Parts: sequence; structure tokens; C-alpha cells
Amino acid sequence: MNKSSSKGIKLTTVIFAVLVLALSAILSNTSVAGDTDVTTEQSN
Repeated sequence: MNKSSSKGIKLTTVIFAVLVLALSAILSNTSVAGDTDVTTEQSN
């Protein structure tokens, strides 16, 4: 049970990370790139 639950959490985290990267990419195109640098540091 623990293995399956941990896999689910990892998949959710990966999907969330991809969404954040996509949003930061869109923001970098429309706004200052400095904002994306801050979000990247927080995600790491």
C-alpha cells in the first residue's frame, strides 16, 4: 500500500511541476523573466 501511495504522490508532483514550468514559461513570454527565476528557486 505504501509503494502505490508514494507512486501516486510522485506522479501528482511531476504533473504539478510540469504545470508550474508551463505557467512560468508563459509568464516569461508576457512578463519579466525575473519572476520565473524566483518561482524556479522555490520549486527546487
